[in-house]
Amino acid sequence: MTTPLIKRFHDWLGVWRGPIEWSDGRRGIMEFTFESIFNGQAIEVRTVSFDSEGAPLTRGWGYLSLDRNGRVIDNIYFSDAGFSVLHEVADDPGMLSLHGPLPGNRNLDVAMMVEDDVLAISSRLGEGYAASDARPRTFTRMRRIGRSLAPREEAE
Repeated sequence: MTTPLIKRFHDWLGVWRGPIEWSDGRRGIMEFTFESIFNGQAIEVRTVSFDSEGAPLTRGWGYLSLDRNGRVIDNIYFSDAGFSVLHEVADDPGMLSLHGPLPGNRNLDVAMMVEDDVLAISSRLGEGYAASDARPRTFTRMRRIGRSLAPREEAE
């Protein structure tokens, strides 16, 4: 039986890698893994970025699940920002937009979408209670390098 979460994000499952450009001008490579866990009730998200020499720069772990209204919740830890709970906010269809507070009166917003086997992610760390639209964003477009990690019965 396919869960609503897996039905919505089945095409995202797998391993993705591509170049990243940070808002401060740094460049590197980012890798994301989306893996179905708990019989499709959650999706584990792991990410790591590397500098141009291959040294790790950032790491993150998260768990996507659905709240009782069917919206995504992402419980995450990000090495540059700490722990947070991000909540889905309305955006374009096909895109997942998440927003939430971080320690130290900061906040994080992330927009992700998969199209034509490319995962595009844009994120912004903000300060204060609302992120300023003028604040620069970090951006990456990744290609799939590994297929779905969901057991066959979850993918049907």
